[in-house]
Amino acid sequence: MKNSVDVRTLLNVYEKVKTQGQAIEMGNQLEDIQCIEDHDGYRVSLSDGNVSLDINFHNTYHFHTMNEDPDSVINQTTTEFHNNNEQQIQAFIHKLHELDKKY
Repeated sequence: MKNSVDVRTLLNVYEKVKTQGQAIEMGNQLEDIQCIEDHDGYRVSLSDGNVSLDINFHNTYHFHTMNEDPDSVINQTTTEFHNNNEQQIQAFIHKLHELDKKY
């Protein structure tokens, strides 16, 4: 994936969702972005239901999409599968940037 994002921005959005969002069962939610923190605080997650993002200790991160496994997606070539995931991730990153600007 060609995702190059600033971890500082991701953590800034996480903090905004955590402090300005509403409490939900598993964390907090601001607009359609949810945040969750591990019990030890070494990993935080942001999600919109289609894409989730884990931000780990040492500022590493990993995106997950709803259709992680290309073999489970019927009638898509591998290229279409990767392009679809990339589009979902780019849309998610855009949402995070917009949230960061707005709050």
